[in-house]
Amino acid sequence: MKAGVRSFGRDEAIFREGEASDAVFVVVSGRVELTKQGQDGAVVLAQLGPLEMFGEMGILDDSPRSATARAIEKSRIKVIPKKDFRSWLQSEPDAAMRVMGVLVERLRAADAVIARQREVQLFSPTGGNRGLLDAFMSWFRRRKIPPASHEIAPGEPLVQPLLIGVATVNNDIEGAWTRALVALLDGKTGVVARPMAVSVQMEPNADQVQAASAVMRARQILAREEIVDLLVWGDVHEDGYTLCFTAAGAIDDERVGSFSPYFRLELPADPSPPVGELFHLAVLAAIEPFNDQQRALHRQLLPAALQALPDFLGTLPMAWNMEQQRTGLTVYANAAATIAGWEGDADWFEHAADVYNAAVLRIPRGDHGIDEAVLRKHLGGALLAAGDRRRDVAMMEQAVAEYRLSLECLIRGAYPQEWASAQNRLGLGLYKLDLLTGQSEVLKEAMAAFQAAMQVFTRAEAPQRWADVMNNLAQVLQVYGDQMKSPDVLDRAIDACRASLELRSRERLPLGWAASQNTLGTALFLLDKLNQNTEHLEEAEAPFPAAADVYRSVGATRQALVAEKNLAHVRKIPKSRGERRLALPDWGDDE
Repeated sequence: MKAGVRSFGRDEAIFREGEASDAVFVVVSGRVELTKQGQDGAVVLAQLGPLEMFGEMGILDDSPRSATARAIEKSRIKVIPKKDFRSWLQSEPDAAMRVMGVLVERLRAADAVIARQREVQLFSPTGGNRGLLDAFMSWFRRRKIPPASHEIAPGEPLVQPLLIGVATVNNDIEGAWTRALVALLDGKTGVVARPMAVSVQMEPNADQVQAASAVMRARQILAREEIVDLLVWGDVHEDGYTLCFTAAGAIDDERVGSFSPYFRLELPADPSPPVGELFHLAVLAAIEPFNDQQRALHRQLLPAALQALPDFLGTLPMAWNMEQQRTGLTVYANAAATIAGWEGDADWFEHAADVYNAAVLRIPRGDHGIDEAVLRKHLGGALLAAGDRRRDVAMMEQAVAEYRLSLECLIRGAYPQEWASAQNRLGLGLYKLDLLTGQSEVLKEAMAAFQAAMQVFTRAEAPQRWADVMNNLAQVLQVYGDQMKSPDVLDRAIDACRASLELRSRERLPLGWAASQNTLGTALFLLDKLNQNTEHLEEAEAPFPAAADVYRSVGATRQALVAEKNLAHVRKIPKSRGERRLALPDWGDDE
């Protein structure tokens, strides 16, 4: 193609909406912004960087410019005359497909904007035959959107799909591998994917500092791209893709099924099923919703995506290598565990545990590292949740064993946060095991685990994690103090509760605040019962109504009932001091 290069200054227009389309442009250096005039002003369609093409739409159908292009920094732009561009399309066998790829990407990005700004009509039909362009636009806009739970009334906003940003995968010189990855999500329910001209790198076997640096880079990208809900990034190599997932929402890495910053999905390059279905499940399982609308959509999409992989454990493709099988199973188990957490369903938790265990069995012999540590922590969490709900001592003992194995895989110096998290989970497992068995030695080990976790989660450096562990320690101290009939231990439990409440406010952390309030009230109640007095009765009564109010406001009915039951126990003290009964701790009783 014949072309010349022109320079444009910052904010200088390259062409304007409505002008004749006489050339196609490619960014050589700098950045270009495309905007279209909407009802409420200019709407940004895209920002383009080096090697990205624009201005091709008007050339294809002889229509005026449908948008305005301007340089947003000093830029050098290659200008390809209309005649030369069309000659190139006719003479090069793959030219049309390359241009169609650019066109689909542009439509996909525009569609994402439409999804976020429904009131703006970005594209309006103009006269003339738009041919293939019309077909592409019509096809892309007919992608599946999950049905609403009720009929949409006139004027009611449509459900916004989740927007998945796919960073340019490392080693992808031409961008084809990134586009192929995006194409795996084409037509998938409830998501819109678009490639992004950014990349993130993390070395294999990265330690905590290196992983944190890579995740920070990913989160910086998400902060700039405010409408992106999840960033997918990673590498392409001879076996396929190595992919990481960074969500825009807040991540609770204590939750069973959360995506660890160390997790990498090894995805085969062959797009044959179930590769696309697994990738769809992965992006949905990695999403961390941050508002009620997203939570409702997430709860609708994730179970359906899981059902698209029936009997995944029994039908893994034999051609996949062990890493691809292990990480694919991990994605499936994370999705199942997330659904189990929503439903509080022991069967779902046990199903997730079975799949986590299958993933663990695919770790190379003798390779005890961060991957195994995270897998065993999730496996322990799923077993603990199922065992707790079923009052199954054997299952809870197995959960504790998995937490111990997780710790054996971790070197505190290399992975301090994961090591402390595993100590905290071990302490919780031991605590809940004691509640079924009454073994005081188990509580001593739980206290030691929490104290170890606080060596890393210090009040100064990790205040919220410190407060979480301090509340857990308070729960163990109150049960141990009650078992040993020790006022001193119960006093320590009360002090621990008050310390955690110094960092937990009702406004910022309502559930954490309610948990600490419930623990404080229980510890004060037990101290008065042990001392056979009512010295702390009024103080013990106050936390329970407040905790119950918070729990009910967020739909945590079971916890609210526990707090209300504890309040009833407190109010019985002045009337009767009959047989001693243990007040329920925060996690409560299912009955």
